[in-house]
Amino acid sequence: MKYNKSFVAILTIMFIVVFCILFYILFKDIQVAKENDKSNANLIEEAVEEIEQSNEKIIDWEYLKSINEDIIAWIEIEDTNINYPVLKHNDLFYLKHSYNKKYNNNGSIFTIDDKPFENKETTLYGHNTKNGSMFSTLSKYLNEDFFYSHLNLTIYTPTCNYKGTIFSAYSTNIKTENSNIEYLNFNERVNYYRNSSVYSTNNVTNSNKLLKLSTCSYINAKTRPTEQRYYIIADVIPIK
Repeated sequence: MKYNKSFVAILTIMFIVVFCILFYILFKDIQVAKENDKSNANLIEEAVEEIEQSNEKIIDWEYLKSINEDIIAWIEIEDTNINYPVLKHNDLFYLKHSYNKKYNNNGSIFTIDDKPFENKETTLYGHNTKNGSMFSTLSKYLNEDFFYSHLNLTIYTPTCNYKGTIFSAYSTNIKTENSNIEYLNFNERVNYYRNSSVYSTNNVTNSNKLLKLSTCSYINAKTRPTEQRYYIIADVIPIK
């Protein structure tokens, strides 16, 4: 009888400890998300000026560069929470660091391309977070209504701004994706992205520059971390 009571007491203590740990992790995630949102909101207030008549934005690049020279662009997708600076690094540093180089589980929107927005194709990465920040919105593009109502994006850079039109959205294994596109030329890639999309559009005819957005997908995921990715592809042209 005493043995049973001791066993129950131990299980109760273990349950309480596990609960406290899980609660702490959840609390920390919420706090990080709030801090990240506040930090990004402050950055927008300080560095981004919107011209109401045209909905155009003026980016204070001098201010952004004073914070971090790795900030090379700004991405905005209309009517979504994607409104972030884009950072460049030659490895995955910004997978776990904010735009100010401080450690942050939410990371940043970043690229590891050698000449982003100058090359024919630029890939941007961001986390699919539980709190809805970074690139978590990309998962919604597999919803038909969301896809067709959120096709426009804008990329701002110090030298040129770009208007983007999304024409492809799909989810697949990252190894499969890399294998499929490895030996394709630019036009073949455009056709591959168009054919891979879960929904079709006729809004892209003569593409000459592409933007590829990538985040984790848990559709058919068999591993943790997942090897599945959402891919959102946009045709981008300079804004005159």
